[in-house]
Amino acid sequence: MAIRRAACRAILSAALMGLAGCTTAAPRAAPTSTPSTVADCISADEQSADGVGLPADNGRHADGVILGSGETGVVLANQVNDDLCTWKTVLGDELTDRGYRVLLFDWSGGNPGNDVLAGVAALRRVGVQKVFLVGASRGGAAVLYAAANARPPVNGVVSLSGPLSDEEVHPAVAVRSLTVPVIFVAAKDDEDFASQAQSLYTACASTDKKLDIVLGAAHGWDIVDNNVSALIESFVAGH
Repeated sequence: MAIRRAACRAILSAALMGLAGCTTAAPRAAPTSTPSTVADCISADEQSADGVGLPADNGRHADGVILGSGETGVVLANQVNDDLCTWKTVLGDELTDRGYRVLLFDWSGGNPGNDVLAGVAALRRVGVQKVFLVGASRGGAAVLYAAANARPPVNGVVSLSGPLSDEEVHPAVAVRSLTVPVIFVAAKDDEDFASQAQSLYTACASTDKKLDIVLGAAHGWDIVDNNVSALIESFVAGH
């Protein structure tokens, strides 16, 4: 399955750390020290104050940063082969301007769903009371997995062009036990992602679910125009 790459490619370092184990529950390990490498889109002050290391699988960790303030937070999960900078530009800055905390991170190289769960735990450690997940492409599959497995549950999840099949996070299985509010978004002419979104929507156990098939062929975070951005913000505000 082809996954598109966005333009922003600043790469954060991956480092080894001990890990007691990562299961379907949200990781409870304390954050590691602030990563020394700063993404091009993150200022040195932001990284120094709000950088986090997220414990992941097989001794890895994912480098990230928490921006903004408030008791409601959003974890933004990337597309494959891309990094946190595009999400910051596409939606992160807008959400922080509206009073939300936003966790941006780069994949650890382990199970992507567990990276998202580590992000949920990081937000809760800094006092966030309501947590939402938004993911693009493979990140859209990872947030479905995380939403089905987070304990306590998250408050809602948005999957943008999330695939039906993924060998690590198995979104088609995850949605069968997903009971939190959820939105599936895909573009009508984006290969077969609209039909995959329909299948995920149909299989999803949640009684608070929405399927939004938009015009065009945009994929992942490229689908976030003014209308989709407003949809996401309304969803977060309304739950």
